[in-house]
Amino acid sequence: MDYESTSFELLGDNNNRTEEESCDYAEPVFVKERFWMVAIFGTAVCIINIIENTFLSVMLFKKKSYRSSHMLYLALLAFFDVWMAIAYIPLMSLNLFVDYYQSVVLLRAWFAYMLPMITVSHIAMTASSFLMVAASLERYVITCHPTKTRYLQKNRVWIAAFSIMMGVTCKFSQLFEMDIKHSEKCVDTMREYQLSLSSLALHEVYSYWRVLFRTIVTILIPFFLLAFINVRIVLVLSKNEFKVLQSAKLSDAKRKSAVRNATRTLVFVVFTYLLSNVLNVIIILWEYIDMELLTQQFETFYMFAVDVVSLSTIVFGALRLPIYVICQTNLRKEFAAQLKNMLSFNSYSGYLYSPSKNMTIEDMDSDRRTPADPTPKQYPILLSLGSVLLVESDEKNETTCKVIRQTSRLDFSDMSEKVQIV
Repeated sequence: MDYESTSFELLGDNNNRTEEESCDYAEPVFVKERFWMVAIFGTAVCIINIIENTFLSVMLFKKKSYRSSHMLYLALLAFFDVWMAIAYIPLMSLNLFVDYYQSVVLLRAWFAYMLPMITVSHIAMTASSFLMVAASLERYVITCHPTKTRYLQKNRVWIAAFSIMMGVTCKFSQLFEMDIKHSEKCVDTMREYQLSLSSLALHEVYSYWRVLFRTIVTILIPFFLLAFINVRIVLVLSKNEFKVLQSAKLSDAKRKSAVRNATRTLVFVVFTYLLSNVLNVIIILWEYIDMELLTQQFETFYMFAVDVVSLSTIVFGALRLPIYVICQTNLRKEFAAQLKNMLSFNSYSGYLYSPSKNMTIEDMDSDRRTPADPTPKQYPILLSLGSVLLVESDEKNETTCKVIRQTSRLDFSDMSEKVQIV
């Protein structure tokens, strides 16, 4: 799905759909193995990815303190991960369903949304790459040159917006690079639609943009730049670890520890990105060196490699939430509390159980206090239950518990009920 030079052809199984002379359909090789790997396993991972990153993006976006900190990059990464996972199912999984079941209905559906869907997915992936570069540069400056971080932190929102716009600028033209042709003589067959490069994509000048510039700028440069920056960060962290541990001030040590944990979080995130793209970079370089060798003698490897590249993007995207939970204690506690609230069905938030085993309301008569009555003693224990307060008696031998109902925000009524402790 993020494989620049062959994504359209392989998504459409170009070996079966680029020839217009015949309506004969040849089933792709290893379709059963690819079906289980991409359509079944890939879809399951996508569902996990969508759930995790939706939860993560909501948690990070809803707090202003996160939106105004380096967490903004992580929130945006989670947001784009959701879009990539959503796009994977109709693009990759359904494509294998089409070949596995040889369904003309699914084939028509796939071609109906393929071009806009793959454009959106590529924009999301490219924007994510640039966001990681921006986040890594900020972490590098914080780690290596902590006195020069003001500009990056002050303009973080604009830098993130620029990264997203770069992703849109580099990839929006993919929508116009392919032509879908409908063959009248092959109606109701698996060759009813055929995919080919558009006249724009075949233009000599545009081909330099499509193949060279875009591949270098959106894949190769981010990959090697992220690798270099994060190696430098790891080296600096390991070098300064002993100094941080010997910090004289506890507050200073805690602050540096928090910065170090945030940096390690980003390093792990970038490391998973590099792992998911290393095969992609190898294949791209191999294409430029010897395309014929790759597509003929290593055809099977080539086919599975493209599937693995797309699948690894989704798998490592699903690992972001576990990375945040492991590396940052504050996020782990906050996520656990939020998850507990989401899964809790108790509508009486804050209710505490009384030491008594059973309570019954036996006497419903009310005892009113007059203004002349002396001010009652402070109740020792107040237990909140919705709009009702349970008040434990302050008399040692008293076996009742008063129930006071709230009538306003500021005070309570004189009305009380005796609750017999059984």
